Amino acid sequence: MVPQKWLQTVVLALALSHALAVRGGGSGLNTVVVINQASSNSCEVGNYFCERRQVPPDNVIYISWTGDNTSWTNDDFQTNLLTPLLDALEDRQLTNQVDYVVLSMDIPYQTVYDSVVNSTTAALFYGLKPDGGTNWLGVTNSYAASEAAFDQARPASAPSYSFLATMLTDESASQAEQVVDQGVGGDGTFPQYPVILAESSDTSRNVRYPEFDNAVFNADVRGSLTLVRTNSDSAWGLTNLLGYETGLADFSCSSNTFVPGAMADNLTSFGGVLFVDNSQTTLLEFLHAGAAGSYGTVTEPYADTQKFPDPQNYFYQARGFSLAECYYQSLVDPYEGLIVGEPLSAPFARPGWGKWVGVASNAVLQGTASLSLRFAAADALHPLQQIDLFVDGHYFETLTNLGPAPGNVLSMTLNGYPVTYAVPTNATLGGVAAGLTALLNTPAISNATGLAAFAHGDRVELQCLASNQLSIPFYFTDLTATNGVAPFYRATYLPAPLPPQLSSSGLDQNGAFRLHVGLVDAMSIVVQASTDLKTWVGIVTNLSGSSLDLLDTAAPRYPRRFYRVVGTVVDPRPVLTISANGGGSYSLRAQSAGTEAYDLEVSSDLVAWSSLTTNLAGGTIDFTDTPSPGLACRFYRARLLGQPPAPAQMTVVGASGAGGTLVEVSGAARPYIIQSSTDQVHWTSLVTNLVSGQVLAAGGSSAGGGGILTTFLTPSRSAFLNSPADGLQSLSANGIFQVGTWLQLSVLKTNGVTVTLAVTNQSSTNAMLDLATQLASQVNAEPSLQGSDGVQAQDLDASLYGGAVFNLTARSPGRDAAAIQAQFSGVKPLVISPKLQTNLTANLSNLQPRNHFYVTAGASSLALTFPLDTTLLADGSHELTAVAYEGSSVRTQTSVTLPVRITNSPWAASLALLDLGATAPVQGTYHIQVAANTNTVGVIKLFSTGGLLAASTNQPAVTFAVEGPTLGVGLHPFYATVQTTSGHSFRTATQWVRLVH
Repeated sequence: MVPQKWLQTVVLALALSHALAVRGGGSGLNTVVVINQASSNSCEVGNYFCERRQVPPDNVIYISWTGDNTSWTNDDFQTNLLTPLLDALEDRQLTNQVDYVVLSMDIPYQTVYDSVVNSTTAALFYGLKPDGGTNWLGVTNSYAASEAAFDQARPASAPSYSFLATMLTDESASQAEQVVDQGVGGDGTFPQYPVILAESSDTSRNVRYPEFDNAVFNADVRGSLTLVRTNSDSAWGLTNLLGYETGLADFSCSSNTFVPGAMADNLTSFGGVLFVDNSQTTLLEFLHAGAAGSYGTVTEPYADTQKFPDPQNYFYQARGFSLAECYYQSLVDPYEGLIVGEPLSAPFARPGWGKWVGVASNAVLQGTASLSLRFAAADALHPLQQIDLFVDGHYFETLTNLGPAPGNVLSMTLNGYPVTYAVPTNATLGGVAAGLTALLNTPAISNATGLAAFAHGDRVELQCLASNQLSIPFYFTDLTATNGVAPFYRATYLPAPLPPQLSSSGLDQNGAFRLHVGLVDAMSIVVQASTDLKTWVGIVTNLSGSSLDLLDTAAPRYPRRFYRVVGTVVDPRPVLTISANGGGSYSLRAQSAGTEAYDLEVSSDLVAWSSLTTNLAGGTIDFTDTPSPGLACRFYRARLLGQPPAPAQMTVVGASGAGGTLVEVSGAARPYIIQSSTDQVHWTSLVTNLVSGQVLAAGGSSAGGGGILTTFLTPSRSAFLNSPADGLQSLSANGIFQVGTWLQLSVLKTNGVTVTLAVTNQSSTNAMLDLATQLASQVNAEPSLQGSDGVQAQDLDASLYGGAVFNLTARSPGRDAAAIQAQFSGVKPLVISPKLQTNLTANLSNLQPRNHFYVTAGASSLALTFPLDTTLLADGSHELTAVAYEGSSVRTQTSVTLPVRITNSPWAASLALLDLGATAPVQGTYHIQVAANTNTVGVIKLFSTGGLLAASTNQPAVTFAVEGPTLGVGLHPFYATVQTTSGHSFRTATQWVRLVH
């Protein structure tokens, strides 16, 4: 059920506020297209983009560049692109409206500043950078990782301008137009296709792989996108991908690799060097394979990961950000990188719905007209915050802005621990998230919850710091403890095995039903569905013994649908296997599907048994037994200990802010019931906790002192997600290498078993990398390290000065598996790192359980009535476009357009296409006649794509000649304005003509 507070409708008689005039998101209204009129391809592609994205004609800027399409100097860039762009934005009053700039073909992608090569898109993003230094004022992009609306987070190192600049280019106009289609076609599709993060074998170019885990984890927490890590050198033959990230000098993709809206890129030196001889695969390979956008560097960047997109760009995409926003947020130092693609593509953007109320299309308006609008959000998680009015493609005014209301109270419960935060005055979404983060990180709260908070724009990320998840405390507020009698509390374990817990998070965007099966005790399950509670059909079988998330795509076909889970308890007894080794020893492996403790025992007569080792954690252990000589026989068994779990500890923390008593439960080994009593004889059950060892999360909000509730706090999940990442530790060896040099690795597994491996150099022609390779091979071949509690050696590479480095990674994900300890050593005087025994937790932040909270503002529905003073506009035809913005950093737009006619004077004019039909050849010269109904005409202006085409003064009627090639192939609007000598203006209706080859 959706909380009622989310379903509010805000009705406004007039604009509530003109403060916080934040715009954002992305549409044709916020985009300028730069067309090189010296290139017919540039004209055609730019016009095509304008048509697909409904870019207003005034948002097209013409330049004329006759040089090549690869490189130009800083002076060329300033004279031919930057200055005309900035001048046009100021002249047309678009400076505060435009966030995106699209460069349409045959415009150089390299800009040479002194001796430094920048990409032209980056130069428009944050200025030309004179050096490659590490000074953040020089090259660093502060917008990276901001998760903020671009208008509020432009890069601090930019000059007075900053745009989300991309280029639309390819080997032909038709190919560039296909990229536009690939971008537009992805909008709002919510694709259920994977993104591949490929760690190639090219160790010079696969250097982004350490960032994969964070992106995968965040995508899993959000739940709307699947990121998959692979070790692969080829994308050939793959299809239906939403993205691909790799690092290779040369590769190829199948023509249908990607779905619309996909982003894909490669870390290599010259992926952005186009249309010249290039031994490396360029970013065009991804576009030809169906991607909507890609990235590559236009000069040698070296293996600097900050110059290439972080895989977080796919998480940003899953949030709903546009392609250009995703790329620029994922680039720390973009100055050498070129972005080619359709910038507005947003497969996960979720627009709402809107309409004009009580006014018909082409209605006649006079004086001060009262107009009404109604907008509704797509769902409760995407409230609408702001409504802007645009007239004829130009920003006119902000009608309302429901920012976070001062005094609104946000509430969180983190494993039952209550946290409240009051929204301050003049708050922004980012400010609320930062304030809430600071509160969560205060010692009083962080010590109680065991959590750390991190602010990312309007998102708060929480990580669980506990090294043992069973030590995570649980809190309960006893609201009945208010009668003055001090109660007693206890936690009573539920009997094992615990039945599966079936829950749902509702429907996805396609109507499929989302289900979660929580398992405390390992068991095989079958999820069944029914329409009548009589006939049940299995829809999925899970034999893994672990919890399960599933999507019932058949649900939309039925008027009602019921679900149940049938489970079979897994036999908790360990299975024992034995193999003989050389020298009379035996290798024993005990494998248990559960977590119950067991003892590995030995006997020579099947009567007297003695313990070899005890496994208190359950699961798998390996043991090597060397019997004494002379024994006739040897028997082994694994026996469950059956020890009861230790009781949970109960602590009364004190009074709760909710008015009751706050009780803490810690050390619970199983699900339990919290009970209270006043005499320790009669006990009352208060709450059942079925998920001990997890962190539960809930969020909410109330109006508080704000009068109206406009601020909301929503968790991604009801429980923190365990990490999908494997723990790792980098090991390196360096120094004098000779015959007899040795390396040794000792691994202490979580079951207490130690495995020691060593290698010694026997050849005078070997190097440290050869010896490290031998050790890594031993690690990966050692049977006792092959199980889920083992380790593997990966990412072996040479290091500086003849050394070697590799990663030791756990074979199971999460922090618990990373508790394995490794001791790396070697003969003196080798330099070994790390010197001390260490856990596999070098990537600790990616191993800790995680959740996200999102701050949003606005309302689920906005009804608005506002006055429009039509005397501020010219008489004649106009388009009124109302744009509603989602109340998050994503700022997804919902727009509705209304054609109207304004008649405040007797003046009128007509526009006639004398020799132009609806379709005409681009090569022709055509004539357009404009005539006014008065002789007192000061000026007549003709407009089309690119704004003003021609003007005539002091004539009541005029025929303009229009050259087709100056506009290029595409769809073009034509309209005129007439201004009388007394200052009155009239605007004709717009007529559209398609110019074709």
